[in-house]
Amino acid sequence: MAHASARELDLRTAAPFGISRWTHSEFADYVVELRAGEHVGRGEAAPNRRYGESREEGMAVLADLAPEIADLEGPAGVEALCDRLAADEGAAAPAWPALRAGLSAAAWDLAGKQAGEPVWRMLGLERPSVRTSYTIAIGAPEEMLAQARAASAFGTLKVKLGFDGDLELAQALARELPQTTFRYDANEGWSRERAAASLAALAELGAELVEQPLPAADVEGMAWLKERTSVALFADESVLTIDELDAVAELYDGVVVKLSKAGGIASAFALVSACTGRGLRVLLGCMVESSLGIAAGLQLAGLADHVDLDGALLLADDPFTGIAVEGDLLTASNEPGLGVRPAE
Repeated sequence: MAHASARELDLRTAAPFGISRWTHSEFADYVVELRAGEHVGRGEAAPNRRYGESREEGMAVLADLAPEIADLEGPAGVEALCDRLAADEGAAAPAWPALRAGLSAAAWDLAGKQAGEPVWRMLGLERPSVRTSYTIAIGAPEEMLAQARAASAFGTLKVKLGFDGDLELAQALARELPQTTFRYDANEGWSRERAAASLAALAELGAELVEQPLPAADVEGMAWLKERTSVALFADESVLTIDELDAVAELYDGVVVKLSKAGGIASAFALVSACTGRGLRVLLGCMVESSLGIAAGLQLAGLADHVDLDGALLLADDPFTGIAVEGDLLTASNEPGLGVRPAE
């Protein structure tokens, strides 16, 4: 099929990006490249230690797989390889999700370029044009307020919670921006009792939804919490693939689907379909990624109930271009493949 290689992609956010577990300004992603003749397919891998993966490890695995990848035919062959990687019992579960996401995206990008078709059309979908939320990361309260004011073009803001004084900050944001829709993300940062009290306060503020209020392992706590709130609860860290879905489907109202968790375009597509079939709403999300990674997720965005594909908008400098951005409206390219290219 193609020669496989990878190169490092160092990303820096315009401002420190904090969640309940950490604060970073630099993110060590990498680009998977599949070369066949005159065409190059690219996909972004955004590894996360929360899911047992690093850039160095992922690039090493890709180098080992390169001879096998060269013999594969089209996205179907690459997706089958990704499925085998996911079933690796000797690796952290799920195995290599970011690597698989980058490899999957590169395969679809290459196939689209070879066929002269955008990936969304190859998937049988309409051209995605969706409104994304914008994330207000954890920082000093005045910094979070300033970020929210600067993001006035976005009708929906996602506010990271899970720190001392988080409810006071949420109340201040609601007072200052009364026309804005707010969703919140605790990133596993609350205890059961604190979550119950926080959800009661956020319900009064008209919260659209709250992501991952409790640690993923606290299944009993989620059952307890679900009975005590009217706020829509979405699983993020609790659901990476379809394998986790049945165990928690009754505990949440929706699921955050990310290609870098699910392991690629085909896996994310299947997870979205499984959620819809179970009556669960879907929020299509992302990591901190360039427009290359966001473009892969954007192909599926028309299937989601909510979209949070702001990863590239958080960057100081986006090394890829091709997504049309107008305020909070993201529109996928009509160009072949993923429709993005290196900015330079």
